[in-house]
Amino acid sequence: MIDRFENFAAYIAQANKYILKIKAAGMERFGLKAAHLMCLYFLGKHEEGLTAGELAEYCMEDKAAISKSLSELRHKDFVRTDNENGTKVYRAKYFLSPTGKDAFAEIKDTILHITELVADGLSLEEGAILYRSLEKVVSNLKDYYLEMDKPER
Repeated sequence: MIDRFENFAAYIAQANKYILKIKAAGMERFGLKAAHLMCLYFLGKHEEGLTAGELAEYCMEDKAAISKSLSELRHKDFVRTDNENGTKVYRAKYFLSPTGKDAFAEIKDTILHITELVADGLSLEEGAILYRSLEKVVSNLKDYYLEMDKPER
């Protein structure tokens, strides 16, 4: 059982490491950082716009990190907001600018390509099992963590 833990922890850490490196390399061509990728991705999927809070939930990041990313993306003209006058910034919706839409199209194509590459050698059934299994493992880890946080009775 300990070997399973060691393998699991090592595989997850390695996967995360390579995902971050791939994100960084992919965003470099736009003059952006890996942290910007998920903001562009989710804004591209939600043409109706998202608030910083909504984006934080989708990206699973804290609001401060998302605010920083959005500020940088606005400065580099990848996103715009419906709140250009600066009032009630926390409720402003963010949208991709034309530059952001072009970047999103490239990002989406790259993600599809990478998704196909990483599934190489897996049948559709094996891929489905893998993702269901990962979802269950993450859910179990989350449940365990939330139980840890409760005071003992």
